[in-house]
Amino acid sequence: MGDSLAALGEPEFRKLFVGQAASVVGSMFRVVALPFAVLAIGGTATDIGIVEAAGLIPLIVLVLLGGVWADRLPRRTVMLAADAGRTALQLAAAALLVAGVAHVWQLAALQVGMGACEAFFGPAYTGLVPEVVSPPRLQQANALQGLVSSGSITIGAFLAGMLVAAVGPGWAIAIDGLSYLASAWFLLALRPSAFLGRRGGKPSSPGPARGLAGEEPAVDGVASAGGRAFFHDLADGWREFTSHTWIWVMVAGGALFLFAIDGPIQVLGPIVARDAYDGARTWGLTSAAMGIGQIAGGLLSLRWRPRRPMLVIAAGMSLTALPVAFLALEAPVWMLYASLAAVGVEWGLYDPFWLTCMQREVAPHMISRVSSYDYLGVLAFYPAGLALAGPVADAFGLPTVLWVSAGVAIVVSVFQLAWRDVRAPHAMGPAAAAAAPPAAS
Repeated sequence: MGDSLAALGEPEFRKLFVGQAASVVGSMFRVVALPFAVLAIGGTATDIGIVEAAGLIPLIVLVLLGGVWADRLPRRTVMLAADAGRTALQLAAAALLVAGVAHVWQLAALQVGMGACEAFFGPAYTGLVPEVVSPPRLQQANALQGLVSSGSITIGAFLAGMLVAAVGPGWAIAIDGLSYLASAWFLLALRPSAFLGRRGGKPSSPGPARGLAGEEPAVDGVASAGGRAFFHDLADGWREFTSHTWIWVMVAGGALFLFAIDGPIQVLGPIVARDAYDGARTWGLTSAAMGIGQIAGGLLSLRWRPRRPMLVIAAGMSLTALPVAFLALEAPVWMLYASLAAVGVEWGLYDPFWLTCMQREVAPHMISRVSSYDYLGVLAFYPAGLALAGPVADAFGLPTVLWVSAGVAIVVSVFQLAWRDVRAPHAMGPAAAAAAPPAAS
């Protein structure tokens, strides 16, 4: 494991790693607490869907803007502004809930702000990672980030379930708000002079980059932006995004997954947990079970570099049919936990493989824009999935919706595997000549 943890020896990556670990723990408090906050103030399954969707709509609308500006501005600055906004918004939501004066519309409005912040934070983060870790350790860095996220999810989900059950959702959401302060603290400690790129450096040539060797990332996007128009930047990002068939195919499958599988689970899962199991405690433990699986997958991703990483994660998508079916059956809770742990292994592999391949094969000065198209594509129909899950379940029955979702999980996996570029080899290991960062100009 010593070699597998070597990326943590790089101080700038270590700061980013610790700050995001704290943030992910807090995020899990929100994930568990928010649906129960809606139920606690008299909301319905439909209201849960509306509140969840409210955070996604501005994310979808603004994420392309966020990708362009994350390639233009200092990415750390973009992330700091987003963390400041998320802190204020979550503490406001917590205050309303603890004071007992919260309404569904207020929670939805605050989630709109959260989505707007995420639209800028996410693309900036994807572009920042290759700037704070040496190229040979890029996959390791992504795997470590995924691993700490998995551990944080497990801890955060368990503690959130207990806290919501004991004192209510308001305090859990307050913890989420404070976690963004921790993220900001470590971002402030990052030293821009230690980034691999240099402000004003010459951007790499357009088109796919088959590795980071010899290429100076356009740190903070200043070099790639120049005086070019916003829509020209968007068009360049779109050409880069669509030039990689495997990227847009996986994104299309992800969009269907979130619309037809994750949306119904997020809305209907808490209802099943309340009616058939032990409410918030059980729902928190389901996330914890998945987190345990993600830890296992993350540990595996530290060492395993399959030649066909997209094939591995596309095939693993079919595993998500199991927990959805068990929810429909109201199966024994241990079966639900076991199936979610298996799905967690898939997700523990997914992000390290996906991010590493994208960061290695996408032109470095366009990574935030391509990431923003990834966000947009995957999330485009997610608000509709959240908003429709409750009304469709009322019309056709909750088990019917969950059974359809289980079937879609198989369809998504088959669709992705049908494409040759998904089954083809992709770059996972370090580039042969990428050991040293480029010399400062």
